Amino acid sequence: MALDMTPLSPDPDAALAESDVRAIVALLGEVITSRRDFSGVKRLLVEGICRLVEADAWTWSLGCAAQPGEQPIYLGLAHGGFDKERYARLLLAAGHPDMTWTSEKLLGELRQKASHLTRVRQQIVDEVSFAASGVNAYLCDADIGPFIFSLRPIDNAAVSTISIYRRRDARAFSEREARIAHILLSELPWLHEQGWPADRGATVPRLSPRLRLVLNLLLDGRTRKEMAVSLALSEYTVAQYQKAVYSHFGVNSHTALLRRFQMGDGGHR
Repeated sequence: MALDMTPLSPDPDAALAESDVRAIVALLGEVITSRRDFSGVKRLLVEGICRLVEADAWTWSLGCAAQPGEQPIYLGLAHGGFDKERYARLLLAAGHPDMTWTSEKLLGELRQKASHLTRVRQQIVDEVSFAASGVNAYLCDADIGPFIFSLRPIDNAAVSTISIYRRRDARAFSEREARIAHILLSELPWLHEQGWPADRGATVPRLSPRLRLVLNLLLDGRTRKEMAVSLALSEYTVAQYQKAVYSHFGVNSHTALLRRFQMGDGGHR
């Protein structure tokens, strides 16, 4: 298996050490030979990356609307390292209108190159501007600081999106750490091509921002009571939102909704 060691940006001094390469090859081997199910293999990979780059938490999402200059819309299909409160605040950050301009540079580059990209926070947006954004305010509330975003286009609309996080006061991710993540995530294309809903979330943008937030909480397995607490709403109101989400996707239960979004077609085996 040939590993792509191309730098993320021109830097002749940023070659990976032999120990890094050995760790990458070992993790790739562990993932490839794993007998876990599809979601388990994804989790194995990203948790391994987090160990290598000393990250605190991660998400693997489907970007079902990810065009530069437009509000990106994400479905969180797997995550680790978060408690329920931190993850709910992360969802608020992901749905904030300021995501339109804070992600414009990254999404523009993604669409221009039409290839897998991995970037650290300081490569994505000007730090001074980002510090004043509503997105950053929610991330701070979730105790999130530095991050790595790794995006792979699935088709003209959908994007496989992996985000790796450190705590708010932690040091920034280095280019070396971003390269390690990039190599591991880009060497296994089948993990990005399978495991999505059949329409790759094409109708999700038709939902209101509030219903998209409820959808993400439902995909996280939250109960009606838990959602009411997270959203500071009555359980009755949450129930109405829940019914609207079920109706939109033509399902009649939480279990059926989860099955629609989280079960692949088995094509990876």
